[in-house]
Amino acid sequence: MLIDFLNSLIAQVFSVERIEIAMIAMVLSALLGLLLGPISGNANPLLWVLLDKVGGGFSRKIYNVERSLSSLRFRGLVLLGFYICLTLIVSIFVGSINDHIPFSGFTEPFFLSFVISAGAPWSALIRLHHAIQAESHKGKSKTGRGSYFDMAVSTRTNLNTTDNHGIIRVGIGFIATHFDKAVVAPLFWYMIAGLPAAYLYAGIAAARWGVSKDGFSKGVGHIPLEFEKLWGMIPQILSAIFLSTAAAFTPKAAMSRAVMGVCTSQGTAPYAQGGLPLTVLAWGLGVSLGGPVEDRDGSVLKRAWVGDKKNTARVETQHLRRAIYLGIIAYILLFATLSGVLMVREISRLSF
Repeated sequence: MLIDFLNSLIAQVFSVERIEIAMIAMVLSALLGLLLGPISGNANPLLWVLLDKVGGGFSRKIYNVERSLSSLRFRGLVLLGFYICLTLIVSIFVGSINDHIPFSGFTEPFFLSFVISAGAPWSALIRLHHAIQAESHKGKSKTGRGSYFDMAVSTRTNLNTTDNHGIIRVGIGFIATHFDKAVVAPLFWYMIAGLPAAYLYAGIAAARWGVSKDGFSKGVGHIPLEFEKLWGMIPQILSAIFLSTAAAFTPKAAMSRAVMGVCTSQGTAPYAQGGLPLTVLAWGLGVSLGGPVEDRDGSVLKRAWVGDKKNTARVETQHLRRAIYLGIIAYILLFATLSGVLMVREISRLSF
């Protein structure tokens, strides 16, 4: 029975239908994201944005540092349950629409694109790049303020409390964490158990994004973070592989340095602050990322410095441009991998 179960699981994970749907969703996310840009200044997946609109105010109200640690942990558990319940309701609604209005098989990839995000972060990061360049010549313009706002909302960081080097470090870090949590992980769980699993992960990740404060929250973010970590350990390894491979195709980046970063014990990011994807990005680009920042709620987040200690933390716009290019290449490599698996599946099916 175990062998039959494993064979059935493998057949589902590498099913032609799910691979095709995942690829269509990736294309939709990239095109719609570039066309529409960040929703309400938030470049994360649409489901994250919707959950934050509904539960974001509640999550910020329950974070009272004067409460005991056990009380805050219980509140974090309640918040996580609230996000999961909302996600399940949305998932059931989406599943019902998909069953009754398949729209020639287009409905499922359309709804899958709600839990991944590609074009919107690229748009936000490119605008940020142009805004910093413009500021260095003409001062911060109106367009510049909007560009900074997108990244501040998406990363929950108060960019007014840091200089341009710090802002660029935040932007580069967002490329790694976003690729991991908003692309690879939801697609991984979709391949494992379909649309409900992808939505469930996205709900957990949204809760973690809203309250974990990169592991620096007092109690309230601990349970959402640990719960997301259980779901995100394997996807972060896959994300690191794609990002390190993309470094081989990025000018002035190096896959060998990225691999070295994983093998060393210093200059690495804890899981709560980006983990393996952030580590390989910093080492692969040859820069130092992280460092203390203040979030939008006024909390100081003493993030670790990630990368070789010999590398500079005074990153410039060319480093951001290089990181954007690397992130897009990683996305293309993921799409190409799915295409390769799809081709192998089709060949093997025709052979038998």
